Amino acid sequence: MTCQSIVAPAPATLAKGDSVADAIKALAAHGYATLPVVDAKGHFLGVFGVRQLLALLLPRAARLGEDDMPDLSFVSDTADDIKARLKSCAKETVGKAMAPHRTVRAETALVEALLLLERGDGFLPVVDEAGRLAGILTAEAVIGRLVEDL
Repeated sequence: MTCQSIVAPAPATLAKGDSVADAIKALAAHGYATLPVVDAKGHFLGVFGVRQLLALLLPRAARLGEDDMPDLSFVSDTADDIKARLKSCAKETVGKAMAPHRTVRAETALVEALLLLERGDGFLPVVDEAGRLAGILTAEAVIGRLVEDL
């Protein structure tokens, strides 16, 4: 079985030139934690979501180093400091803040997609042979399809 029969249309997309402020509004309006980013021709470029937003809000010191949980006791940021960082990054483009993301094709074996979903991808962008976003695949959609026959 392949992903073909389970692919859903992408619910919404962001353009790499969209502002972070517009991306936040789109995430809230659609109720998603992450949205695909595409170029003017629909080619998948990456993702922007809550994780990328959180990275923008963190002080630079928190993102340095390799530790999973660095000691940040020396950082004395207040809520106002974080709000100020949000305000300053709101005009940045999504293209600057987006993250890479694995993709699959419609003809990808379902078991391969399951493995990627199990390893932590919340959704998988499905692209065509030219790299254009064709839809998305979610764990919920896969499980929903598989349990239809139970």
